[in-house]
Amino acid sequence: MTKNDIYFALDCEMVGVGPEGLDSAVARVTICNWAEKVVLDTFVQVPVEVTDYRTFVSGIEAKDLESDTAMPLEKVQEHVKSILHGKILIGHALENDLAALQITHPWHDVRDSANYPPFMKEIRDSNDSAILRPRKLKELVRDRLGRDIQAQGKAHNPIEDARAALRLYKAERMEWEKLVMKQVAVARENELRESPTSFARHFNSRPYIVTNRGQQGDFYNRPNYHRQSSYTSPLIPSMYRKEYEQYYLPHRSSTSSNVPLIPYP
Repeated sequence: MTKNDIYFALDCEMVGVGPEGLDSAVARVTICNWAEKVVLDTFVQVPVEVTDYRTFVSGIEAKDLESDTAMPLEKVQEHVKSILHGKILIGHALENDLAALQITHPWHDVRDSANYPPFMKEIRDSNDSAILRPRKLKELVRDRLGRDIQAQGKAHNPIEDARAALRLYKAERMEWEKLVMKQVAVARENELRESPTSFARHFNSRPYIVTNRGQQGDFYNRPNYHRQSSYTSPLIPSMYRKEYEQYYLPHRSSTSSNVPLIPYP
């Protein structure tokens, strides 16, 4: 297993539907792997009337959605879920993309550059309290990577945007993963307080740690295993073992078995 099997960046382009085109429908879906190779790029058939193609932003025209290569939404959903199942999903403002696709993804497997605190901007509310707000992808890429995307006067390119979000993640990967592990630890503590019995059952049987030693672990020997809980099976890279032991292991029961190992590049 390599990084190309674990990390995928998603970006979608929308068109307007409904009165005045104010509602959004997904019209193009792009997914890239760790190496920035496009593994899915397709136009999506919109089952209702498109009232605003938003071509100046989306780059989409009527002929794109009416072409023989445009796929029904249900088929696109199947492809996307097949690619992303059990994987790390990367992107910018992914809440919008997932909502348009009408699918979900476990929060602990999402790396959204719009919601990563170090990437957000701080503003003050009426009480002079600090509030974090998302920044535009274009701004983040310029400030963090020193590159320009989404040139003025040109439509957005979902391949370019997906790759840009992926590069942002790569630049912050170590610190980002540490933050996610802390968030998982907090979630587990909350679950333990709310339902100790349920917590023990899930925690003792499902979590695993990913290593870079090429070992084949229990997770991939259980084909019927599905990651249904929102935070029972986070991917934990071996490089964070110290943090894992500090935040994660103390909550495991003394009778639990060793954490299964799976390959990690």
